[in-house]
Amino acid sequence: MSHAPTITPFYSWKPCPRAEVLFTSFVAGTATVTVHRKAGGQEKEVRGAIRAAVAGALTRIDMEIPGNGTPVTYRAEMFNAAGVPLGFTDSTTITMHVRESWVHNPLDPQGAIPIEFRPSAARSIVRPTEGSVVYPTGRRVGVLVSGQRRGVQGVDLTVVTDTLEHADKLQAMFGTYDTDLPPILCFRLGTRDRVRLPSPFFAAVLAADEQDVNLAMGLGEQITTVMQGDEVAPPAPGLFIPLLTRADLNAYYSTRAALNADNASRLAVNRRYDLIGASNESAL
Repeated sequence: MSHAPTITPFYSWKPCPRAEVLFTSFVAGTATVTVHRKAGGQEKEVRGAIRAAVAGALTRIDMEIPGNGTPVTYRAEMFNAAGVPLGFTDSTTITMHVRESWVHNPLDPQGAIPIEFRPSAARSIVRPTEGSVVYPTGRRVGVLVSGQRRGVQGVDLTVVTDTLEHADKLQAMFGTYDTDLPPILCFRLGTRDRVRLPSPFFAAVLAADEQDVNLAMGLGEQITTVMQGDEVAPPAPGLFIPLLTRADLNAYYSTRAALNADNASRLAVNRRYDLIGASNESAL
C-alpha cells in the first residue's frame, strides 16, 4: 500500500529531542487518520494524531519517542468521512540515540528537561500479579486464583538536576499556583542511564521531595528530587498542546499576505518548527 511516513529526528533541546512524523499521501478518500507508534513491545497512539483531519498530508511532532536506541516504528490507520477504516499505511522505523534521559508532563511538552537518575533509582522493578492461593476443603495443596499482571509499581524514580531552572521546571510538571496538571510524568530513557524501565515510561508520581545537594553551601545548583511512581496509562492521546501556535505565526509575520508569500502550502506552514516560541520572544 505504501504511503509510509517520513520520520525526521531532531536532537536540539528546543524544547527536547523529538521526531517529526510526516505523511505526504494517503489512499483516495482518506478524511482522518490515527498514527501509531510501536517501541519496546508496546504500540501506542501518537499524541495529537487521533482521528486527525487530513487534506492529503499530515505532520505531527512526537515528543514521546524514546532515545535509548530502541527501534521505533510508525504507521497510520486511515478512515473515510463516514469513519470506515481504509487500512493502514506502510510503516517506517527509526532509531534515536540521545545520551540524556528526559522527562516531561505529557500535557506540557515545553517544560521538558534532561535528568540523570540517582544511582539507586530503578534498581528494583516489580510488576505484581493479582491473585491469591486458596485451600479448598480436601485439597492438600493450594489453588491459585489469579488475575492479570500489573505494570511497574512503587519504582524509585529519584533524579538529579544541575540547575535551578531545571529543578523549577520539574516541580512545575505537577502544577503551579496558576496551573493544574495531572501528576503523570513521561520518562524517556537515554543511552547514559542503564535502567530497565520501558521507554517511554508513564508514571503517576504523587509526591516529589526536593533535597538540596550543594546549593546551600554555594557550590552549585544541584538538586535531588526523590520520587516514587506507579506505571499508568498516559493522558488520553487526543489531549495535546501544540508546540507551534497561531500566536507564534502572528508574532513572526505582520500580515496574512506575508505568511502566504513565505510558505507554499498549509503543510509548509505547519512545518515551520523554527518559529516555535516566537510569541514568547516577542513579548520580552
